[in-house]
Amino acid sequence: MRQALIEALLLIVAAIILGVAYSFVTNQGFFAKTQSVHSVTDANIEMIPLAMAKDFFESNNVLFIDSRHEFDYQAGHIRGAVNVALKMFDTHLTRLNKISKDKLLIVYCDGAECNSSIELAVKLMESGFTNVKVFFGGWQEWSSAKLPIEK
Repeated sequence: MRQALIEALLLIVAAIILGVAYSFVTNQGFFAKTQSVHSVTDANIEMIPLAMAKDFFESNNVLFIDSRHEFDYQAGHIRGAVNVALKMFDTHLTRLNKISKDKLLIVYCDGAECNSSIELAVKLMESGFTNVKVFFGGWQEWSSAKLPIEK
């Protein structure tokens, strides 16, 4: 019985060590390099509500950027929005660099439980864009309000 307890304890210790090592190597869990809210504040990215997003949309002087995966974008998006999935940012950089750096860009994703819009807005600011806002209500709020969409 004593031998079985020692072996079980050794297995538990080994599992903990392997788990910590895996988390360290993959930058996950405790070792994750997360984007903090401070970087959003430091980048001066304004979060806008639905009413303001709608007003900007109606001005026709804005580019909406959908940060969701292409599959979600194809299923439906704000009319006129372009798709720049966060994970594909680098592949879209050439296309983005053709846009004036002071053009008003409004980035959105699915809604409040999605942070890719914030992360993409930070990347846009780091790339030199100076007029970036985040519509945090995103696709869910826009489509629920029955505002103009495309599929």
